[in-house]
Amino acid sequence: MSTESHDKLIRAFQEYFKWQDKFEYSGSDAAGIKARYWLSEIRNFASLRRNEVQAKRQDRKAARKGVIGRPKKVSNADDDESGMDLPE
Repeated sequence: MSTESHDKLIRAFQEYFKWQDKFEYSGSDAAGIKARYWLSEIRNFASLRRNEVQAKRQDRKAARKGVIGRPKKVSNADDDESGMDLPE
């Protein structure tokens, strides 16, 4: 059920992790630059994915025709106020 943006986000995180390890354990400045690059990409892909999730939630909400939460409880008191005769 993953989307293209989700897959890109996972791939960017894997690349960041790879370069972060090289930066921390090898002391490579070039690896630090690449780690920062992938952090930036993660931010971009995360923003894109966030917008997709938000749009999907809005679509689901619209499909429910604006009904949010539980339906109202039905009680006999409601029928009494409506003027309908209740069986005894």
